[in-house]
Amino acid sequence: MGLAPLPLTSSAVAQGLAHTRRGSEVFAMTPPGIAALCGGLPALKYTFRMHTPQYPSPSVSADGSGSARLRRLLQRAESYSAMGERAAAINSLQEALQLQPDHVPSLLQLAELQLAEGRHTAAREATLAATRGHIDSPRTALQLLRVLNTLSESAMMVQMAQQLPPPMWDSAKSLAEVAQELTLIGAHELARQFAQAALARDPNHPPSLYMCATLDVFYGDLAAAAAHAQRCLDIVPEDPSSHWLLSRTRLPGAEQRVARIEAALTRVPTGEPEAWLAYALHNELHDLREYPRAWAALERACRAKRSTLSYSTAEATALVDALCQWKIALTATGGHVDPQLTPIFVIGLHRSGTTLAERILSGHSAVTAGGETYDVRAQLRRASGLHFPGEIDPRVVQMRDRLDYRAIGAGYLQGMAWRARGAAMVTDKLPSNYFNVGFIAQALPAARFICLDRDPIDVGLSCLRTLFSAACPYSYDQQEYVAHYRNYQRLMAHWRTQFGDRILDVAYDDLVNAPEQTATRMAQFCGLDYEPGMVRIESRSDAVATASSVMMRDGIRRDRGRVWAAYEVQLQPMIAGLSAVTG
Repeated sequence: MGLAPLPLTSSAVAQGLAHTRRGSEVFAMTPPGIAALCGGLPALKYTFRMHTPQYPSPSVSADGSGSARLRRLLQRAESYSAMGERAAAINSLQEALQLQPDHVPSLLQLAELQLAEGRHTAAREATLAATRGHIDSPRTALQLLRVLNTLSESAMMVQMAQQLPPPMWDSAKSLAEVAQELTLIGAHELARQFAQAALARDPNHPPSLYMCATLDVFYGDLAAAAAHAQRCLDIVPEDPSSHWLLSRTRLPGAEQRVARIEAALTRVPTGEPEAWLAYALHNELHDLREYPRAWAALERACRAKRSTLSYSTAEATALVDALCQWKIALTATGGHVDPQLTPIFVIGLHRSGTTLAERILSGHSAVTAGGETYDVRAQLRRASGLHFPGEIDPRVVQMRDRLDYRAIGAGYLQGMAWRARGAAMVTDKLPSNYFNVGFIAQALPAARFICLDRDPIDVGLSCLRTLFSAACPYSYDQQEYVAHYRNYQRLMAHWRTQFGDRILDVAYDDLVNAPEQTATRMAQFCGLDYEPGMVRIESRSDAVATASSVMMRDGIRRDRGRVWAAYEVQLQPMIAGLSAVTG
Protein backbone atom coordinates (compact mmCIF):
# COMPACT_ATOMS: atom_id res chain seq x y z
CA MET A 1 0.00 0.00 0.00
CA GLY A 2 2.06 2.95 -0.46
CA LEU A 3 -1.42 2.95 0.77
CA ALA A 4 -3.46 0.64 2.70
CA PRO A 5 -3.53 -2.83 1.36
CA LEU A 6 -5.50 -3.96 -1.54
CA PRO A 7 -9.24 -4.13 -1.06
CA LEU A 8 -10.04 -7.82 -0.71
CA THR A 9 -13.77 -8.18 -1.20
CA SER A 10 -16.87 -6.63 -2.60
CA SER A 11 -20.40 -7.34 -3.77
CA ALA A 12 -21.29 -10.91 -4.76
CA VAL A 13 -17.87 -12.36 -4.04
CA ALA A 14 -18.09 -10.95 -0.51
CA GLN A 15 -20.69 -13.52 0.54
CA GLY A 16 -19.59 -14.16 4.08
CA LEU A 17 -16.27 -12.29 3.88
CA ALA A 18 -15.57 -9.34 6.15
CA HIS A 19 -15.05 -5.84 4.83
CA THR A 20 -11.56 -4.71 3.90
CA ARG A 21 -8.92 -3.46 6.33
CA ARG A 22 -5.18 -3.05 6.04
CA GLY A 23 -2.48 -5.61 6.53
CA SER A 24 1.25 -5.84 6.39
CA GLU A 25 3.70 -7.84 4.44
CA VAL A 26 5.79 -10.56 6.08
CA PHE A 27 4.88 -13.70 8.03
CA ALA A 28 7.03 -16.16 10.00
CA MET A 29 5.69 -19.67 10.59
CA THR A 30 7.46 -19.94 13.97
CA PRO A 31 7.58 -16.38 15.30
CA PRO A 32 9.62 -15.77 18.44
CA GLY A 33 8.34 -14.14 21.55
CA ILE A 34 4.59 -14.65 21.10
CA ALA A 35 4.19 -16.13 24.57
CA ALA A 36 5.19 -12.79 26.10
CA LEU A 37 2.01 -11.18 24.79
CA CYS A 38 -0.62 -11.32 27.53
CA GLY A 39 0.80 -14.71 28.47
CA GLY A 40 0.28 -15.81 24.87
CA LEU A 41 -2.82 -17.52 23.56
CA PRO A 42 -3.82 -20.44 25.79
CA ALA A 43 -4.37 -23.88 24.33
CA LEU A 44 -7.76 -23.53 22.71
CA LYS A 45 -10.71 -25.57 23.92
CA TYR A 46 -12.96 -26.57 21.03
CA THR A 47 -15.29 -29.33 19.86
CA PHE A 48 -16.05 -28.47 16.25
CA ARG A 49 -14.68 -30.60 13.45
CA MET A 50 -14.52 -30.55 9.67
CA HIS A 51 -17.85 -30.53 7.79
CA THR A 52 -19.99 -29.41 10.73
CA PRO A 53 -23.42 -29.32 9.02
CA GLN A 54 -24.79 -26.28 10.85
CA TYR A 55 -23.64 -23.65 13.31
CA PRO A 56 -25.42 -23.65 16.66
CA SER A 57 -27.40 -20.53 17.41
CA PRO A 58 -25.28 -17.99 19.31
CA SER A 59 -28.37 -17.03 21.31
CA VAL A 60 -28.53 -20.39 23.08
CA SER A 61 -26.07 -21.61 25.69
CA ALA A 62 -23.61 -23.81 23.83
CA ASP A 63 -22.32 -25.72 26.86
CA GLY A 64 -25.55 -27.57 27.56
CA SER A 65 -26.69 -25.63 30.62
CA GLY A 66 -30.11 -25.02 29.10
CA SER A 67 -30.79 -22.24 31.54
CA ALA A 68 -34.04 -20.56 30.62
CA ARG A 69 -32.88 -17.34 32.22
CA LEU A 70 -29.61 -17.41 30.34
CA ARG A 71 -31.45 -18.00 27.09
CA ARG A 72 -33.80 -15.10 27.73
CA LEU A 73 -30.95 -12.75 28.58
CA LEU A 74 -29.05 -13.65 25.41
CA GLN A 75 -32.14 -13.27 23.25
CA ARG A 76 -32.86 -9.94 24.92
CA ALA A 77 -29.29 -8.80 24.22
CA GLU A 78 -29.67 -9.69 20.55
CA SER A 79 -32.95 -7.80 20.32
CA TYR A 80 -31.50 -4.69 21.97
CA SER A 81 -28.45 -4.86 19.73
CA ALA A 82 -30.60 -5.14 16.60
CA MET A 83 -32.50 -2.03 17.67
CA GLY A 84 -29.27 -0.11 18.26
CA GLU A 85 -29.77 0.04 22.03
CA ARG A 86 -26.19 -0.90 22.86
CA ALA A 87 -26.24 0.06 26.56
CA ALA A 88 -29.23 -2.21 27.23
CA ALA A 89 -27.63 -5.01 25.22
CA ILE A 90 -24.42 -4.68 27.23
CA ASN A 91 -26.37 -4.88 30.49
CA SER A 92 -28.15 -8.05 29.35
CA LEU A 93 -24.90 -9.69 28.32
CA GLN A 94 -23.23 -8.79 31.61
CA GLU A 95 -26.14 -10.40 33.49
CA ALA A 96 -25.83 -13.50 31.30
CA LEU A 97 -22.10 -13.71 31.95
CA GLN A 98 -22.74 -13.68 35.70
CA LEU A 99 -24.58 -16.96 35.12
CA GLN A 100 -22.01 -18.41 32.71
CA PRO A 101 -18.76 -16.39 32.84
CA ASP A 102 -16.96 -18.40 30.14
CA HIS A 103 -19.67 -18.31 27.46
CA VAL A 104 -17.53 -17.32 24.50
CA PRO A 105 -20.26 -16.08 22.10
CA SER A 106 -21.54 -13.73 24.81
CA LEU A 107 -18.05 -12.49 25.62
CA LEU A 108 -17.38 -11.74 21.97
CA GLN A 109 -20.73 -10.02 21.47
CA LEU A 110 -19.98 -7.94 24.55
CA ALA A 111 -16.54 -7.07 23.16
CA GLU A 112 -18.03 -5.92 19.86
CA LEU A 113 -20.58 -3.73 21.63
CA GLN A 114 -17.89 -2.20 23.84
CA LEU A 115 -15.82 -1.45 20.74
CA ALA A 116 -18.83 0.22 19.15
CA GLU A 117 -19.08 2.36 22.29
CA GLY A 118 -15.39 3.29 21.99
CA ARG A 119 -14.32 1.36 25.12
CA HIS A 120 -11.12 -0.38 24.18
CA THR A 121 -10.12 -1.66 27.62
CA ALA A 122 -13.46 -3.34 28.36
CA ALA A 123 -13.54 -4.88 24.88
CA ARG A 124 -10.04 -6.26 25.23
CA GLU A 125 -10.76 -7.75 28.64
CA ALA A 126 -13.84 -9.56 27.29
CA THR A 127 -11.89 -10.84 24.29
CA LEU A 128 -9.01 -12.17 26.37
CA ALA A 129 -11.56 -13.94 28.57
CA ALA A 130 -13.04 -15.48 25.42
CA THR A 131 -9.67 -16.98 24.45
CA ARG A 132 -9.82 -19.01 27.67
CA GLY A 133 -13.35 -20.28 27.06
CA HIS A 134 -14.87 -23.06 24.97
CA ILE A 135 -15.12 -22.53 21.20
CA ASP A 136 -18.23 -24.37 20.07
CA SER A 137 -18.25 -23.80 16.32
CA PRO A 138 -16.37 -22.37 13.34
CA ARG A 139 -18.70 -19.40 13.55
CA THR A 140 -17.50 -18.61 17.07
CA ALA A 141 -13.86 -19.17 16.10
CA LEU A 142 -14.20 -16.74 13.20
CA GLN A 143 -15.83 -14.17 15.44
CA LEU A 144 -12.90 -14.48 17.84
CA LEU A 145 -10.41 -14.01 15.00
CA ARG A 146 -12.20 -10.88 13.82
CA VAL A 147 -12.32 -9.28 17.25
CA LEU A 148 -8.65 -10.10 17.84
CA ASN A 149 -7.93 -8.45 14.49
CA THR A 150 -9.87 -5.34 15.47
CA LEU A 151 -7.77 -5.18 18.63
CA SER A 152 -4.55 -5.70 16.58
CA GLU A 153 -3.70 -8.85 18.54
CA SER A 154 -1.97 -10.32 15.50
CA ALA A 155 0.36 -12.69 17.38
CA MET A 156 -2.62 -14.34 19.04
CA MET A 157 -4.31 -14.70 15.65
CA VAL A 158 -1.26 -16.49 14.27
CA GLN A 159 -1.24 -18.85 17.24
CA MET A 160 -4.96 -19.49 16.84
CA ALA A 161 -4.60 -20.36 13.16
CA GLN A 162 -1.74 -22.71 14.01
CA GLN A 163 -3.81 -24.44 16.69
CA LEU A 164 -6.79 -24.76 14.33
CA PRO A 165 -5.21 -25.68 10.95
CA PRO A 166 -7.24 -25.96 7.71
CA PRO A 167 -8.46 -29.57 8.19
CA MET A 168 -10.30 -28.47 11.34
CA TRP A 169 -12.61 -26.11 9.49
CA ASP A 170 -16.05 -26.99 8.19
CA SER A 171 -16.26 -25.35 4.76
CA ALA A 172 -14.59 -23.39 1.98
CA LYS A 173 -16.46 -20.35 3.23
CA SER A 174 -14.90 -20.56 6.70
CA LEU A 175 -11.43 -21.24 5.29
CA ALA A 176 -11.66 -18.23 2.97
CA GLU A 177 -12.74 -16.01 5.85
CA VAL A 178 -9.80 -17.18 7.97
CA ALA A 179 -7.48 -16.49 5.03
CA GLN A 180 -8.78 -12.96 4.77
CA GLU A 181 -8.32 -12.23 8.46
CA LEU A 182 -4.76 -13.54 8.32
CA THR A 183 -3.76 -11.58 5.24
CA LEU A 184 -5.14 -8.39 6.77
CA ILE A 185 -2.52 -8.68 9.53
CA GLY A 186 0.27 -9.58 7.11
CA ALA A 187 0.35 -13.33 7.80
CA HIS A 188 0.28 -13.99 4.07
CA GLU A 189 2.09 -17.32 4.02
CA LEU A 190 -0.36 -18.82 6.49
CA ALA A 191 -3.27 -17.09 4.76
CA ARG A 192 -2.25 -18.70 1.49
CA GLN A 193 -2.43 -22.14 3.09
CA PHE A 194 -6.00 -21.46 4.18
CA ALA A 195 -7.00 -19.98 0.81
CA GLN A 196 -5.59 -22.95 -1.09
CA ALA A 197 -7.32 -25.33 1.31
CA ALA A 198 -10.59 -23.47 0.70
CA LEU A 199 -10.21 -23.86 -3.04
CA ALA A 200 -9.39 -27.55 -2.65
CA ARG A 201 -12.56 -27.94 -0.59
CA ASP A 202 -14.69 -26.20 -3.24
CA PRO A 203 -13.01 -25.29 -6.57
CA ASN A 204 -16.03 -23.19 -7.59
CA HIS A 205 -16.42 -21.10 -4.45
CA PRO A 206 -16.13 -17.43 -5.54
CA PRO A 207 -14.70 -16.00 -2.28
CA SER A 208 -12.04 -18.74 -2.22
CA LEU A 209 -11.13 -18.00 -5.83
CA TYR A 210 -10.92 -14.30 -5.05
CA MET A 211 -8.75 -14.82 -1.96
CA CYS A 212 -6.37 -17.00 -3.98
CA ALA A 213 -6.24 -14.35 -6.71
CA THR A 214 -5.50 -11.62 -4.17
CA LEU A 215 -2.66 -13.60 -2.61
CA ASP A 216 -1.34 -14.47 -6.08
CA VAL A 217 -0.99 -10.72 -6.71
CA PHE A 218 0.78 -10.25 -3.39
CA TYR A 219 3.28 -12.95 -4.34
CA GLY A 220 3.76 -11.68 -7.88
CA ASP A 221 2.09 -14.59 -9.72
CA LEU A 222 -0.05 -12.47 -12.03
CA ALA A 223 -0.94 -15.29 -14.43
CA ALA A 224 -2.38 -17.36 -11.56
CA ALA A 225 -4.18 -14.28 -10.22
CA ALA A 226 -5.78 -13.67 -13.60
CA ALA A 227 -6.83 -17.30 -13.91
CA HIS A 228 -8.45 -17.32 -10.48
CA ALA A 229 -10.18 -13.98 -11.05
CA GLN A 230 -11.47 -15.13 -14.43
CA ARG A 231 -12.86 -18.33 -12.90
CA CYS A 232 -14.61 -16.16 -10.37
CA LEU A 233 -16.11 -14.05 -13.15
CA ASP A 234 -17.24 -17.19 -14.97
CA ILE A 235 -19.39 -17.91 -11.90
CA VAL A 236 -20.30 -14.31 -10.96
CA PRO A 237 -19.95 -12.47 -14.31
CA GLU A 238 -20.38 -8.92 -13.07
CA ASP A 239 -18.55 -9.09 -9.75
CA PRO A 240 -16.88 -5.66 -9.37
CA SER A 241 -13.98 -6.83 -7.21
CA SER A 242 -12.91 -9.52 -9.69
CA HIS A 243 -13.01 -7.07 -12.60
CA TRP A 244 -10.90 -4.67 -10.55
CA LEU A 245 -8.36 -7.28 -9.56
CA LEU A 246 -8.08 -8.53 -13.15
CA SER A 247 -7.43 -4.96 -14.31
CA ARG A 248 -4.32 -4.85 -12.11
CA THR A 249 -2.62 -7.84 -13.75
CA ARG A 250 -1.61 -5.87 -16.88
CA LEU A 251 -2.08 -8.97 -19.03
CA PRO A 252 -3.15 -8.99 -22.72
CA GLY A 253 -6.82 -8.75 -23.61
CA ALA A 254 -7.57 -5.31 -22.17
CA GLU A 255 -9.91 -4.40 -25.04
CA GLN A 256 -12.20 -7.35 -24.29
CA ARG A 257 -12.10 -6.60 -20.59
CA VAL A 258 -13.06 -2.97 -21.24
CA ALA A 259 -16.20 -4.05 -23.09
CA ARG A 260 -17.24 -6.35 -20.24
CA ILE A 261 -16.66 -3.69 -17.60
CA GLU A 262 -18.59 -1.05 -19.56
CA ALA A 263 -21.51 -3.43 -19.87
CA ALA A 264 -21.42 -4.19 -16.16
CA LEU A 265 -21.35 -0.46 -15.34
CA THR A 266 -24.73 0.00 -17.00
CA ARG A 267 -26.29 -2.22 -14.34
CA VAL A 268 -24.16 -1.62 -11.25
CA PRO A 269 -25.55 -0.15 -8.00
CA THR A 270 -24.11 3.18 -6.94
CA GLY A 271 -21.48 3.47 -4.22
CA GLU A 272 -18.76 0.87 -3.64
CA PRO A 273 -19.69 -1.53 -6.48
CA GLU A 274 -19.70 1.35 -8.96
CA ALA A 275 -16.35 2.58 -7.64
CA TRP A 276 -14.70 -0.83 -8.07
CA LEU A 277 -15.94 -1.21 -11.63
CA ALA A 278 -15.10 2.36 -12.62
CA TYR A 279 -11.59 1.97 -11.19
CA ALA A 280 -11.23 -1.27 -13.14
CA LEU A 281 -12.27 0.55 -16.32
CA HIS A 282 -9.83 3.37 -15.62
CA ASN A 283 -6.95 0.93 -15.10
CA GLU A 284 -7.61 -0.85 -18.38
CA LEU A 285 -8.04 2.36 -20.40
CA HIS A 286 -4.98 3.94 -18.83
CA ASP A 287 -2.87 0.92 -19.80
CA LEU A 288 -4.29 1.23 -23.33
CA ARG A 289 -3.29 4.93 -23.27
CA GLU A 290 -6.82 6.03 -24.02
CA TYR A 291 -6.42 8.90 -21.61
CA PRO A 292 -9.62 10.96 -22.17
CA ARG A 293 -11.80 7.88 -21.63
CA ALA A 294 -9.59 6.80 -18.74
CA TRP A 295 -10.06 10.18 -17.04
CA ALA A 296 -13.83 10.01 -17.43
CA ALA A 297 -13.81 6.60 -15.77
CA LEU A 298 -11.57 7.91 -12.99
CA GLU A 299 -13.88 10.84 -12.28
CA ARG A 300 -16.81 8.45 -12.00
CA ALA A 301 -14.81 6.15 -9.72
CA CYS A 302 -13.77 8.99 -7.42
CA ARG A 303 -17.32 10.36 -7.17
CA ALA A 304 -18.67 6.94 -6.33
CA LYS A 305 -16.08 6.23 -3.65
CA ARG A 306 -16.25 9.72 -2.14
CA SER A 307 -20.03 9.37 -1.77
CA THR A 308 -19.45 6.51 0.67
CA LEU A 309 -17.06 8.41 2.96
CA SER A 310 -17.44 10.81 5.85
CA TYR A 311 -14.50 13.20 5.73
CA SER A 312 -14.06 16.79 6.85
CA THR A 313 -11.09 18.92 5.86
CA ALA A 314 -11.89 21.22 8.78
CA GLU A 315 -11.66 18.35 11.29
CA ALA A 316 -8.44 17.10 9.73
CA THR A 317 -6.96 20.59 9.95
CA ALA A 318 -7.98 20.94 13.60
CA LEU A 319 -6.19 17.67 14.40
CA VAL A 320 -2.99 18.88 12.74
CA ASP A 321 -3.31 22.21 14.56
CA ALA A 322 -3.40 20.36 17.88
CA LEU A 323 -0.38 18.24 17.01
CA CYS A 324 1.59 21.28 15.86
CA GLN A 325 1.09 22.88 19.28
CA TRP A 326 2.79 19.94 20.99
CA LYS A 327 6.21 20.83 22.37
CA ILE A 328 7.91 17.68 23.63
CA ALA A 329 10.55 17.48 26.35
CA LEU A 330 11.97 14.03 25.75
CA THR A 331 14.10 14.05 28.89
CA ALA A 332 10.93 14.01 30.96
CA THR A 333 9.53 10.91 29.27
CA GLY A 334 10.29 7.27 29.96
CA GLY A 335 10.22 5.30 26.73
CA HIS A 336 11.32 1.73 26.17
CA VAL A 337 14.48 0.47 24.47
CA ASP A 338 15.00 -3.18 23.54
CA PRO A 339 18.67 -3.84 22.73
CA GLN A 340 17.61 -6.77 20.55
CA LEU A 341 15.01 -5.02 18.36
CA THR A 342 15.02 -1.53 16.87
CA PRO A 343 12.11 -0.20 14.78
CA ILE A 344 12.47 1.85 11.62
CA PHE A 345 9.38 3.84 10.67
CA VAL A 346 8.96 4.54 6.96
CA ILE A 347 6.55 7.45 6.66
CA GLY A 348 5.31 9.96 4.10
CA LEU A 349 2.30 10.62 1.95
CA HIS A 350 0.58 7.53 0.63
CA ARG A 351 1.95 6.72 -2.85
CA SER A 352 5.19 8.59 -2.20
CA GLY A 353 7.50 5.57 -2.46
CA THR A 354 7.28 4.09 1.02
CA THR A 355 6.90 0.53 -0.29
CA LEU A 356 10.03 0.87 -2.41
CA ALA A 357 11.97 2.32 0.53
CA GLU A 358 10.93 -0.56 2.76
CA ARG A 359 11.85 -3.12 0.11
CA ILE A 360 15.32 -1.62 -0.13
CA LEU A 361 15.78 -1.46 3.64
CA SER A 362 14.61 -5.03 4.14
CA GLY A 363 17.18 -6.22 1.63
CA HIS A 364 19.73 -5.72 4.40
CA SER A 365 20.57 -8.85 6.37
CA ALA A 366 19.82 -7.11 9.68
CA VAL A 367 16.38 -5.77 8.69
CA THR A 368 13.03 -7.51 8.28
CA ALA A 369 10.06 -5.86 6.58
CA GLY A 370 7.19 -5.53 9.02
CA GLY A 371 4.90 -4.03 6.40
CA GLU A 372 2.01 -1.73 7.18
CA THR A 373 0.80 -2.29 10.71
CA TYR A 374 -1.56 -0.50 13.04
CA ASP A 375 0.47 -1.55 16.07
CA VAL A 376 1.20 2.05 17.09
CA ARG A 377 -2.51 2.82 17.07
CA ALA A 378 -3.18 -0.38 19.03
CA GLN A 379 -0.84 0.75 21.80
CA LEU A 380 -2.35 4.24 21.86
CA ARG A 381 -5.79 2.70 22.17
CA ARG A 382 -4.58 0.50 25.00
CA ALA A 383 -2.86 3.37 26.80
CA SER A 384 -5.84 5.71 26.51
CA GLY A 385 -8.59 3.14 26.92
CA LEU A 386 -10.29 4.63 23.85
CA HIS A 387 -11.24 2.73 20.73
CA PHE A 388 -11.10 5.04 17.71
CA PRO A 389 -10.81 4.78 13.92
CA GLY A 390 -8.00 6.32 11.88
CA GLU A 391 -4.39 6.80 12.93
CA ILE A 392 -5.02 9.02 15.93
CA ASP A 393 -7.86 10.71 17.77
CA PRO A 394 -8.00 14.31 19.09
CA ARG A 395 -8.88 12.99 22.55
CA VAL A 396 -5.61 11.02 22.67
CA VAL A 397 -3.70 14.16 21.68
CA GLN A 398 -5.29 15.91 24.65
CA MET A 399 -4.21 13.04 26.92
CA ARG A 400 -0.61 13.06 25.63
CA ASP A 401 0.98 14.17 28.92
CA ARG A 402 -0.78 11.43 30.90
CA LEU A 403 0.14 8.40 28.79
CA ASP A 404 2.54 5.69 29.93
CA TYR A 405 5.13 5.87 27.16
CA ARG A 406 7.27 3.11 28.61
CA ALA A 407 4.30 0.72 28.40
CA ILE A 408 3.45 1.94 24.89
CA GLY A 409 6.99 1.26 23.69
CA ALA A 410 7.29 -2.13 25.38
CA GLY A 411 3.90 -3.24 24.09
CA TYR A 412 4.72 -2.12 20.58
CA LEU A 413 8.01 -4.03 20.41
CA GLN A 414 6.43 -7.15 21.88
CA GLY A 415 3.74 -6.97 19.22
CA MET A 416 6.30 -6.56 16.43
CA ALA A 417 8.52 -9.46 17.56
CA TRP A 418 6.78 -12.06 15.38
CA ARG A 419 7.17 -9.84 12.33
CA ALA A 420 10.88 -9.28 13.03
CA ARG A 421 11.65 -13.03 12.91
CA GLY A 422 14.69 -12.59 15.07
CA ALA A 423 16.23 -9.72 13.08
CA ALA A 424 17.89 -6.80 14.86
CA MET A 425 15.68 -4.26 13.09
CA VAL A 426 12.12 -4.27 11.77
CA THR A 427 10.37 -1.74 9.55
CA ASP A 428 6.88 -0.39 10.06
CA LYS A 429 5.86 1.31 6.88
CA LEU A 430 2.39 2.60 7.54
CA PRO A 431 2.83 5.92 5.70
CA SER A 432 0.38 7.83 7.86
CA ASN A 433 2.36 7.17 11.03
CA TYR A 434 3.56 10.71 10.39
CA PHE A 435 0.58 11.68 12.54
CA ASN A 436 2.11 9.73 15.43
CA VAL A 437 5.77 10.81 15.27
CA GLY A 438 5.50 12.55 18.64
CA PHE A 439 4.03 9.51 20.38
CA ILE A 440 6.51 7.13 18.72
CA ALA A 441 9.53 9.31 19.50
CA GLN A 442 8.68 9.35 23.20
CA ALA A 443 7.72 5.70 23.49
CA LEU A 444 10.63 4.36 21.43
CA PRO A 445 13.79 6.46 21.95
CA ALA A 446 15.81 4.23 19.61
CA ALA A 447 13.32 4.46 16.73
CA ARG A 448 14.31 6.18 13.50
CA PHE A 449 12.08 7.73 10.83
CA ILE A 450 12.69 7.68 7.10
CA CYS A 451 10.36 10.16 5.40
CA LEU A 452 9.74 9.92 1.66
CA ASP A 453 9.41 13.06 -0.42
CA ARG A 454 7.94 12.89 -3.92
CA ASP A 455 6.58 15.39 -6.40
CA PRO A 456 3.15 16.24 -4.92
CA ILE A 457 1.47 16.17 -8.33
CA ASP A 458 2.75 12.65 -8.96
CA VAL A 459 1.51 11.69 -5.49
CA GLY A 460 -1.83 13.41 -6.03
CA LEU A 461 -2.59 11.65 -9.31
CA SER A 462 -1.46 8.32 -7.89
CA CYS A 463 -3.80 8.81 -4.95
CA LEU A 464 -6.68 9.66 -7.26
CA ARG A 465 -5.95 6.51 -9.26
CA THR A 466 -5.84 4.22 -6.20
CA LEU A 467 -8.89 2.55 -4.72
CA PHE A 468 -8.10 2.58 -1.03
CA SER A 469 -10.02 0.66 1.60
CA ALA A 470 -10.72 2.98 4.52
CA ALA A 471 -7.47 4.93 4.20
CA CYS A 472 -6.94 8.31 2.57
CA PRO A 473 -10.51 9.64 2.43
CA TYR A 474 -9.10 12.93 1.08
CA SER A 475 -7.74 11.24 -2.04
CA TYR A 476 -10.85 11.28 -4.24
CA ASP A 477 -11.12 15.06 -4.67
CA GLN A 478 -8.38 17.33 -5.99
CA GLN A 479 -9.00 20.19 -3.58
CA GLU A 480 -9.27 17.90 -0.56
CA TYR A 481 -5.94 16.37 -1.51
CA VAL A 482 -4.37 19.85 -1.76
CA ALA A 483 -5.66 20.71 1.72
CA HIS A 484 -4.30 17.44 3.06
CA TYR A 485 -0.91 18.08 1.48
CA ARG A 486 -0.79 21.51 3.12
CA ASN A 487 -1.52 19.95 6.52
CA TYR A 488 1.05 17.21 5.95
CA GLN A 489 3.75 19.77 5.14
CA ARG A 490 2.94 21.76 8.28
CA LEU A 491 3.00 18.70 10.50
CA MET A 492 6.27 17.30 9.17
CA ALA A 493 7.92 20.72 9.51
CA HIS A 494 6.84 20.71 13.15
CA TRP A 495 8.21 17.22 13.81
CA ARG A 496 11.53 18.19 12.24
CA THR A 497 11.90 21.02 14.72
CA GLN A 498 11.37 18.49 17.51
CA PHE A 499 13.23 15.42 16.22
CA GLY A 500 15.33 16.58 13.30
CA ASP A 501 18.23 14.23 14.05
CA ARG A 502 15.90 11.23 14.07
CA ILE A 503 14.22 11.93 10.72
CA LEU A 504 15.95 11.22 7.40
CA ASP A 505 14.25 12.83 4.42
CA VAL A 506 14.65 10.77 1.26
CA ALA A 507 13.67 12.07 -2.16
CA TYR A 508 11.85 9.53 -4.29
CA ASP A 509 13.78 10.70 -7.34
CA ASP A 510 17.04 9.90 -5.55
CA LEU A 511 15.69 6.50 -4.58
CA VAL A 512 15.04 5.51 -8.21
CA ASN A 513 17.82 7.40 -9.98
CA ALA A 514 20.65 6.75 -7.52
CA PRO A 515 19.50 3.69 -5.57
CA GLU A 516 22.90 2.52 -4.34
CA GLN A 517 23.88 5.93 -2.95
CA THR A 518 20.45 6.47 -1.42
CA ALA A 519 20.38 2.98 0.08
CA THR A 520 23.79 3.71 1.59
CA ARG A 521 22.42 6.88 3.21
CA MET A 522 19.45 4.99 4.66
CA ALA A 523 21.64 2.16 5.96
CA GLN A 524 24.09 4.54 7.61
CA PHE A 525 21.23 6.50 9.17
CA CYS A 526 20.13 3.23 10.79
CA GLY A 527 23.65 2.42 11.95
CA LEU A 528 24.27 -0.19 9.25
CA ASP A 529 26.70 -0.71 6.41
CA TYR A 530 25.39 -0.85 2.85
CA GLU A 531 24.82 -4.30 1.34
CA PRO A 532 24.42 -4.80 -2.44
CA GLY A 533 21.36 -6.99 -1.92
CA MET A 534 19.42 -3.96 -0.72
CA VAL A 535 18.71 -2.72 -4.25
CA ARG A 536 17.97 -6.13 -5.80
CA ILE A 537 14.30 -5.97 -4.93
CA GLU A 538 13.18 -7.93 -8.01
CA SER A 539 14.99 -11.05 -6.72
CA ARG A 540 12.76 -11.47 -3.66
CA SER A 541 9.70 -13.70 -3.51
CA ASP A 542 8.02 -12.57 -0.30
CA ALA A 543 4.59 -10.99 -0.38
CA VAL A 544 3.97 -7.31 -1.12
CA ALA A 545 0.48 -6.40 0.05
CA THR A 546 0.25 -2.80 -1.12
CA ALA A 547 -0.97 -0.88 -4.11
CA SER A 548 2.60 -1.15 -5.43
CA SER A 549 2.61 -4.95 -5.28
CA VAL A 550 2.65 -5.42 -9.05
CA MET A 551 5.35 -2.84 -9.76
CA MET A 552 7.70 -4.17 -7.07
CA ARG A 553 8.26 -7.29 -9.19
CA ASP A 554 9.80 -5.12 -11.93
CA GLY A 555 12.67 -3.94 -9.78
CA ILE A 556 13.48 -0.27 -9.27
CA ARG A 557 11.64 1.60 -12.02
CA ARG A 558 12.66 5.02 -13.26
CA ASP A 559 9.58 5.69 -15.39
CA ARG A 560 7.05 6.63 -12.69
CA GLY A 561 7.66 10.39 -12.72
CA ARG A 562 5.32 12.84 -14.42
CA VAL A 563 2.68 10.23 -15.20
CA TRP A 564 0.35 13.12 -14.55
CA ALA A 565 1.39 14.79 -17.82
CA ALA A 566 -1.19 12.65 -19.64
CA TYR A 567 -3.89 14.33 -17.52
CA GLU A 568 -2.35 17.78 -17.14
CA VAL A 569 -5.43 19.67 -18.35
CA GLN A 570 -7.80 17.77 -16.07
CA LEU A 571 -5.47 18.20 -13.09
CA GLN A 572 -5.29 21.98 -13.26
CA PRO A 573 -7.25 22.50 -10.00
CA MET A 574 -4.70 20.35 -8.14
CA ILE A 575 -1.70 21.86 -9.92
CA ALA A 576 -2.83 25.41 -9.16
CA GLY A 577 -3.59 24.55 -5.53
CA LEU A 578 -0.24 22.87 -4.99
CA SER A 579 1.55 25.79 -6.60
CA ALA A 580 0.02 28.06 -3.97
CA VAL A 581 1.23 25.71 -1.21
CA THR A 582 4.76 25.12 -2.48
CA GLY A 583 5.35 28.61 -3.86
